[in-house]
Amino acid sequence: MMKRRLKILLIALAVYAALLVILVAVESASPDATIHNLWDALWFSLITMTTVGYGDLSPVTAGGRAVGIIFALCSIGILTLLIGIGLSIISGHTIPSLRLRFGRRKTWYVFDSENEDTAVLAEELRKSTERCLLVFPASSTRLVTGTEVVRLDANTDSLLRLRGGNKDGMFMFFMVGDPWKDYSEATEAAEKGIHSYCMADVVADDIPEELELFSRREALSRCYWKEHPLKNEDGCVILIGCGQTGSALLERALLTNVFEKGRTTEYHVFDDSADFETLHPELMEYFASKPSEEDSLLFHKGSWTSEAELIRTADRIIICCDEDADALETYETLKTWFPTGATVHVRLTAPVPGVPGFGERKDVITREFVMRDAVNRQARMMHAIYSENSPSPVEWKDLSYFLRQSNIAAADHLIVKARYLLGDENMTELREEDCRRAYERFREVYADQADILQEMEHRRWMRFHLMFNWKYDPVRNNSHRRHPLLLPYDELSQAEQRKDSYAWEMLGRI
Repeated sequence: MMKRRLKILLIALAVYAALLVILVAVESASPDATIHNLWDALWFSLITMTTVGYGDLSPVTAGGRAVGIIFALCSIGILTLLIGIGLSIISGHTIPSLRLRFGRRKTWYVFDSENEDTAVLAEELRKSTERCLLVFPASSTRLVTGTEVVRLDANTDSLLRLRGGNKDGMFMFFMVGDPWKDYSEATEAAEKGIHSYCMADVVADDIPEELELFSRREALSRCYWKEHPLKNEDGCVILIGCGQTGSALLERALLTNVFEKGRTTEYHVFDDSADFETLHPELMEYFASKPSEEDSLLFHKGSWTSEAELIRTADRIIICCDEDADALETYETLKTWFPTGATVHVRLTAPVPGVPGFGERKDVITREFVMRDAVNRQARMMHAIYSENSPSPVEWKDLSYFLRQSNIAAADHLIVKARYLLGDENMTELREEDCRRAYERFREVYADQADILQEMEHRRWMRFHLMFNWKYDPVRNNSHRRHPLLLPYDELSQAEQRKDSYAWEMLGRI
């Protein structure tokens, strides 16, 4: 848009200059002329177009009068156009650039697009940051308003120059929607030392330390199990609509809802359009063997509407269709024709009166789930604790995607550990005080419950590896996903069993 306006301005100036030259050329041939040079022509044109009309200069030739008529007809229009375009260019680049220069001490949140997701995130960041600027492309759709908003089309290098080269306090968000394009641009920014966040379902190693990847489905699943923790009475859980969203919810459930031996849950899954069952053969084989201490994972081939007795006796029903219309239709069918005492949750991107929805954009695209400061801090600390006894420790920035996710999954489970130790199933936030009390409780009960606690952590660790299709092998081979500890807890040596206590020790070091 700016280039187009600049082009129009240059064309207008060129035409104007040409008329001035023509006016001087035709008038200078007459002995009675009062316009002898470009300065005279410029003076005459401005006096004419502004309708002042002093009369001290005027054309005397037919050609000169023709040019004068053009100036008179244009009147104030040309001047207004030139001034308007000039001001538009200044306000479209110069003023935003000056605002950024004078706002170097503020926190900058830079977005690569302005859409519903970035608008929701920007509003939360504005509320949670005392002094900040929200930077959007000038050409984007305008959804966010306010004195903190700056609109400027500028690349990363230009923004760094405007900030004086200071990367601290500058955060970039890549959320256009093309995952690999977003990832490439976010990687480029992160390699320059800028804190970057990319919404993309991509699996990549060698991720720069300054780059964090997140996905909407991952954020939604984390949000759901955080806000709606599985209760002791939730022995039977039904998921209807296992598409991309449902698959993420199920994956997070199996990795997070790992409890003490003897407490198990039945998961019944309908409409597996995401091929969860096919993509996780090792996990499915593990649950099919049905160890006594493990949950049940059952995929139903038929329609959920043919399972009236299961619906009636279920404790929780999660309707997690990818499309809101499908979710609402399923909910309407359930409430109309199937009596049930189950707690029902419906995944919706926007609230609907009377429907117990979850997964709204404002609840999912948040600072906590996008920037993940707390869980990443905990994951890094868990990795550091584990590395203390390693003969060849690896820095966090050098970890593979799999190992980073392993530490993050372990950090996600900390709140489940705290709930168990404190006997509080309703806990949704892991505060410092909760960690302190949970760790004190851990020290009190560890001598008597070491096997219970360590076995719980070992099963959680096993599930994570099985989720990514690792297998047991006496010889570890990372490239072929083989591990010698993928065994039931009772078959491990005492030294190997004790390794799992480190995850509980983490509660005392947050």
